Amino acid sequence: MALAPALGLLLLATSQPARARGPQVFALTEVRIVVAPGRQIEKGTVVLRDGIIEAVGAGITPPADARILERPELTVYPGLIDAYVEATWPVKNEDDVRDGAHENRLVRPARQMALHGIAAAAAEKLRAAGFTTVAVAPREGLFRGHSAVVNLGDGGVNENLLRAEHAQNVTFARNARGGGYPGSLMGSIALFRQTLLDARWHARAWAAYDANPAQTRPEMNTAYAELESVVSGTGLVVIEGSKALDTLRNASLAREFGLRAHLVGSGDEYRWLDEISALGIPLIVPVDFPDVPEVPEEDEDDDLAVTLDELRHWDSAPKNPKALIDAGNTVALTSHRLEDPRDILKNLYIAIDQGGLSAGEALAALTTTPARLLGIEDRAGTVEIGKMANLVLVEGELFAEEPRVREVWIDGRRFEIKDSKPAAIEPAGTWELEVTTQDGETILATLILEGEATSLSGTISDPAGNPIPLARAVVSGVRLEITFDGTAYGMPGDVEFFLDIEGDSGSGDGTSPDGAFTIKATRSIEPSEVVTR
Repeated sequence: MALAPALGLLLLATSQPARARGPQVFALTEVRIVVAPGRQIEKGTVVLRDGIIEAVGAGITPPADARILERPELTVYPGLIDAYVEATWPVKNEDDVRDGAHENRLVRPARQMALHGIAAAAAEKLRAAGFTTVAVAPREGLFRGHSAVVNLGDGGVNENLLRAEHAQNVTFARNARGGGYPGSLMGSIALFRQTLLDARWHARAWAAYDANPAQTRPEMNTAYAELESVVSGTGLVVIEGSKALDTLRNASLAREFGLRAHLVGSGDEYRWLDEISALGIPLIVPVDFPDVPEVPEEDEDDDLAVTLDELRHWDSAPKNPKALIDAGNTVALTSHRLEDPRDILKNLYIAIDQGGLSAGEALAALTTTPARLLGIEDRAGTVEIGKMANLVLVEGELFAEEPRVREVWIDGRRFEIKDSKPAAIEPAGTWELEVTTQDGETILATLILEGEATSLSGTISDPAGNPIPLARAVVSGVRLEITFDGTAYGMPGDVEFFLDIEGDSGSGDGTSPDGAFTIKATRSIEPSEVVTR
């Protein structure tokens, strides 16, 4: 039996019929509850029923059908919300996207992240930081398409989608590569202007035709049609910048075309604080602080290794969130540009400790403010009756030098956040996998891993035998965790499995969008035995 095609058959054959669930009722008792920024209950109970908060307060008697979970050592916070998360557009062939009417491949406004959501591996990292909800936007292009607001639970995009078309997304930072147009910032701005002018003309032409069909029908351009709400000022556009001057320029472009905009900032808005604060435009601000500069010793000649500007930014960046809030700006904070979303909690501890930010201000910028900007304030952002059961449970304080997020609840489902362990294995090599479906069928497959445990990469073959890269290969203790894109197998999501490894053998479980499976593995080739060609 062929290896890769067999894996494809496995993953496509594991679908199980949906089963009705009984009521899902939980009572988190003996907990400290931060209901909202500035509001807390020192000891109380939160009752969750079928994904909704049913009761919150002190002295509450849990309902008889609730599962009691005592958490006296934990504090309950509202689930954190990230208003700007980027994801690679998963459709590899642009011909598969029904927005090909525009001649420039950077103009793809009809992309819909609501069709894809967020990859499971990315969702897991965000949950570990306490996030329960994000606005996910396509990463590539100038006009990149519609972001979607999604919860970070399991079950695929259909179960987690909150808002299908949150905003059109724009950036000028990623120009055409390989000699295509535009190849410069000036060209990108010119293309932006021309596209909006064309979209405005397209909207007016079709309005005139609809008012009087007894005339030549104008040509339909689906890309311009997608931008009609943007140029009319009713649809939201989110424009990303990489430095403070970008924010000012992007605001000027938004005013030029009468756009309703939110601006993704850069973290150095303090450089032009008065000018940016005068804009009156909501800001989504990264919390990506620079590392401590390596200043040379006194006896070293290289005394210019660190510039004055670098030193100033290192000192001023932690003060940026507080400066913006004190100046009256609407500020949502984001993990955008951080390699690990968990660093946002550590960085905000620095902003509180060194920059004057209060814990309440930090919490508001990750809960109530982004909930309002995303249009979900009626169901998210606080721990209140009737809202989604999206919570983060923390040992100690949320904003700490070493934050300890222990549980995240999304739509009333618990996700335990486990501390990763130092790698106790080196799994590089070629592994023969034996996969068993839920109906008992056994299938064979092959996995190739390269590198050391701290930085693994690898491939697994698609149904045609071609290697596809792993999205994630992580070692914690003796456990190897693997994630790869299931698109090659015709599945709208990731395939994940783990192996507990001893020597050259391993066993574990896996899930795909179409069902679960068990897996055994044997290492057939050690890294030293692989011949490099």
